[in-house]
Amino acid sequence: MNSIYDYLKFKKFYTKASGASKDKQKLESWILQDKHRIEKAFTLPEPRYGFGKEVIPRLIENLVQYRQEFGPDKVYYIGVGSLNAYMKYHADNIQELPDFYSDNIIKIPVGDFKHQYCELSGYSRYAESTISTESDASWFIQNRRSCRNFDFEKSKNINDEILSRIVKLSIMAPSVCNRQHWRVHFFSGDKKNAVLNFQNGNAGFQENIPFIAIVTSDLRAFYSHDERNQPYTDGGIFSMNLMYAMQSNGLASCPLNWCNSARTESRFRKLNLIPDNEVIILILAFGYPSKDALYAKSPRLPVDNFFTIHP
Repeated sequence: MNSIYDYLKFKKFYTKASGASKDKQKLESWILQDKHRIEKAFTLPEPRYGFGKEVIPRLIENLVQYRQEFGPDKVYYIGVGSLNAYMKYHADNIQELPDFYSDNIIKIPVGDFKHQYCELSGYSRYAESTISTESDASWFIQNRRSCRNFDFEKSKNINDEILSRIVKLSIMAPSVCNRQHWRVHFFSGDKKNAVLNFQNGNAGFQENIPFIAIVTSDLRAFYSHDERNQPYTDGGIFSMNLMYAMQSNGLASCPLNWCNSARTESRFRKLNLIPDNEVIILILAFGYPSKDALYAKSPRLPVDNFFTIHP
């Protein structure tokens, strides 16, 4: 029953190529994916010229459709920016543009290539890290611990600005074809407790939790049943970034799993707290830690347990 529930949910919301233009989020995902394919090609050790015969015409058609349906916005311009970078790359290397590019690029208004957001796409040169391997980064990673004792009063000072700053850091996480399908829903008060009642890992400290974040993935960003597990893979990567972002802002967190049956999931959905096209990855309890907080040492097994070097 649980497998059937997951199948029907994915089948209902995933994006078919023929239906992308009917939904802004779906069309946006196609643009971000194809834009990333162009950028990714620049980063290869030996990029070939004239690449993208399948991708570029489709990207241009989707950009034209997006502009007509929803108007030019940041998504539109970073898509256009990747096309601009493609042209610049060939010009810098004194290479002719392929016909499939020249024949289609005229569909994009010339003035759109001058927008400031276009500069956000393309490629950049390698920059040497200024963080030493034995200093800040190592300490930061090794000292993150799950917290179950929060300073409830101090946590009332967590405002929209802090949450926005945290998410801004978190969205630097990688995602498949850079589709950026993760979402975060923040709750406090009665709605927070209503959500936690569906999660069995917060017993003993629910009333001490100031805020929760529900991390989700938007199923409309996926195009094939082969990608059925990708929402959770990318969502997990994003969740780790979110915890580190919270830590860098002085907050503590505790990830709470969301492994529920289809029946429990259906009951939760009746609360209408998150869109039905999003699947839940996990819940994060977070806030400022209490000065009296104790942390489980949670020793790790020997490092040799976790990797194999194949000659």
